[in-house]
Amino acid sequence: MMKKYVSGFLVLAFILLCKNPAAYAVGSSGFENASYSAKTLGQGNATIARPQDPSTVLSNPAGIIELDGIQSSVGLQNLDFRIIHHNKVSGDENQNAGKLILLPSFYLTANPGKLLDDRFALGVGVNSPFGLSSKFPSIGMARYTGYKNSLRMVATTIAGSARVTDWFDVGGGAINYYIYDYGQIFNYPNAAIVGAGADGRALTDTSGSGWGWNCGILLKPLAHHKLAMSYRSRADVKVDGRVVIDDLVLGGAQGYDTFPHFESGAHSDIPLPWNLTLGYAYEPSKKWAVETNFGITGWNVFADQNFTFDRGNATLNALGTIPRDYGATFSFHSGGHYQLSDRTDFYGGFAFYEAASPKNHVDNFLPDANRYAWTMGTSYNLTDRTRIDFSYMFMLFARRNISNPGVFAKTAESIDGRYTSILHGAFITFTYKFDFPFEKSHKDSSRAPRIEMSPRSGPS
Repeated sequence: MMKKYVSGFLVLAFILLCKNPAAYAVGSSGFENASYSAKTLGQGNATIARPQDPSTVLSNPAGIIELDGIQSSVGLQNLDFRIIHHNKVSGDENQNAGKLILLPSFYLTANPGKLLDDRFALGVGVNSPFGLSSKFPSIGMARYTGYKNSLRMVATTIAGSARVTDWFDVGGGAINYYIYDYGQIFNYPNAAIVGAGADGRALTDTSGSGWGWNCGILLKPLAHHKLAMSYRSRADVKVDGRVVIDDLVLGGAQGYDTFPHFESGAHSDIPLPWNLTLGYAYEPSKKWAVETNFGITGWNVFADQNFTFDRGNATLNALGTIPRDYGATFSFHSGGHYQLSDRTDFYGGFAFYEAASPKNHVDNFLPDANRYAWTMGTSYNLTDRTRIDFSYMFMLFARRNISNPGVFAKTAESIDGRYTSILHGAFITFTYKFDFPFEKSHKDSSRAPRIEMSPRSGPS
């Protein structure tokens, strides 16, 4: 019966992964989602030095060797993200539409144990480490910058881990990023460009893929003390698709060769930032432990969000040029757990993430700000092989007064003002542990009694 539940939950997770948008900036800066599992998120993501579940494939692949047998986990995160914009000039307020965002994940690790002399292990992970999803009223301040925005991604990681010595583990892997929906819907600013007619409607729709890699180390130099380093490389995802514009007014004067309907191939590059995280953990016993992590994320690679077009013109190329000028960011994580009994474990944590974007480039598409996150959760062992984890996160975005003259220059519409954002939600993860089949046979044969055969004696 338990295997049936595991299989059903796994199928549900993959269906949701294909059909639902990635959450916007869950547990990190920019549009990164650094939430891997309920147990890691519940401890403020401060777990790279204490591998506790198969999600270590992503957070620190060196920890795969620390997990016994075959372990699989499926998770589902449910989030509510609110963005509020206050225009200081008019006094108007705009808010994104309420929407629950589902974010599934899947991980699998395999440690053959004595079959490979306790030296090697493998793992695979499927999640959405970057993404965004937001929707605003089509007549509000977001009508020209994108009142419906999405970046939906599936990333597949294949990694391995090796034990160099009893106190030194290393690991690394390859990551494929597949963006299956990157686009916007917005009003085309006829009036701002030619001074006549009502706004048109435009959309961009693109997809593509790219590759990156990750690596890590795990050190246990002294009893009860652990050190860790995890690194994820930069990746460049090339996306291709189309741009469609309807209701063009005076399209010829704007440089379009067809109007009022125009359609063209569209292309863009999405640079995904590198990340370096260092961790220290104090683990005096299995009953409790604490950890602190410090991270740097290379958001400086995200200099712009530009598009090129197969049938471009001066007007369209100007609208498709979107400077970002992000900077590298700092993050701090602290968390731990306390085991109440053999079946129940409690944990909590805190995290801080520095804003990546300068205030003159903030808009509703990426309303970035310094972020403060508080997390808590619990684990319950249903059986010796089965565990369920549940965590809750509340993230507060610092209020930010922005001034973005670039949007006003293109659209004659100001989006300046004060942004306030709040994100909260729950994460549930289901983990099941299997024996490694060949390892079990190996143990059984090694424990089998040896039978000495004596020579048959002949007749007396």
